[in-house]
Amino acid sequence: MRKGLVWGVLLAQVGFAFQDSDLDGVEDSVDRCPDTPILTLVDKFGCPLEEEKRVKGRFYLRIGGGVVEDGGDSNAFSLLSLAYSYRKIYVSFTTRYYLSDPGMGDSSLFVGYSDFLTERLYVLPGVRFKLPTGDSKYSDGNVDFTPSITLDYLLDGFDVFGFAGYTFRDDPDLKNTLTFSIGGGYDFTRKLYASLSYDLSQSAVRSGWNSYLSLFTLYDINDRLYTTFSYSRGINKEAVDNSLTLRVGIRF
Repeated sequence: MRKGLVWGVLLAQVGFAFQDSDLDGVEDSVDRCPDTPILTLVDKFGCPLEEEKRVKGRFYLRIGGGVVEDGGDSNAFSLLSLAYSYRKIYVSFTTRYYLSDPGMGDSSLFVGYSDFLTERLYVLPGVRFKLPTGDSKYSDGNVDFTPSITLDYLLDGFDVFGFAGYTFRDDPDLKNTLTFSIGGGYDFTRKLYASLSYDLSQSAVRSGWNSYLSLFTLYDINDRLYTTFSYSRGINKEAVDNSLTLRVGIRF
């Protein structure tokens, strides 16, 4: 399998754990006001500030990077993400640049709609488009799209979540693939959230599945600044060995 495809498959597994059902920038397990209208500015606990501070939606900027290691080979990369939320609509754009073997990677555009099915059960259907912005060694030059759905059940300090997606590939040499993730998280300090998940992804070039265990953490530095850390470990021989990502985010 080409290195670019391997790294892309693994990176698609990272980040399922963080959930923000009312899109106010505060993770669900920390959010003390879980159904705040998206037009309302909130404090670090997700509760509304004064009425006059309402804005038309909210932007999120995330910068960071990481490294992917497989079979003794490794490649570092940088990441840039920009997202916007308005009411229950969420749109994000992410692009990456590989550093160890320099080159631009493909980008992705995600559009989703979030809502509560019940008081505690939140759903986020959406679709992610892979945009062929990468150099030839990291991209097949095609536009792929992945409809997906995330379900998150909220408990007191805990949450249990699941993710399913199906990727339609434009390259006739690659198969359409399913991806699943299931896990749970806990809010430790009202500033630190952590989760573990088990992730499965079909291979686009062979029969069988790649399986991973993933750790995700989010730490609120203040009301607007936060960091996230993701680590994924392949647990079968077909999976990529290790992936680590660190990001700094700003809500504004």
